[in-house]
Amino acid sequence: MKLIIAAIKPFKLEEVREALTAIGVRGMMVTEIKGFGSQSGHTEIYRGAEYAVNFVPKVKLEIVVSDGMADQVVETIQKTAKTDKIGDGKIFVLDVQSAVRVRTGETNDDAV
Repeated sequence: MKLIIAAIKPFKLEEVREALTAIGVRGMMVTEIKGFGSQSGHTEIYRGAEYAVNFVPKVKLEIVVSDGMADQVVETIQKTAKTDKIGDGKIFVLDVQSAVRVRTGETNDDAV
């Protein structure tokens, strides 16, 4: 099993969710986050005063899938979240040792 962690632009969330559902992803966790990378924040003007926004709002997706589905999920997120502008995000893929469904006690791939 693989844990796929993706940080994407918030306005792309629904489009990415729909694309993942279409390829058979049955669930994901979503968290609103702030961060910076090469985008390094930006400046904004509020009530005539300019100030720096050092952390940019993003959405973090966490998805656990079988090994065989991981590449397709990564490709779907990358294709759907892409805007060709700086700050499109990052995707990380990690190994998952085990998973347990709390309600039924199912383990590993059966729990996902």
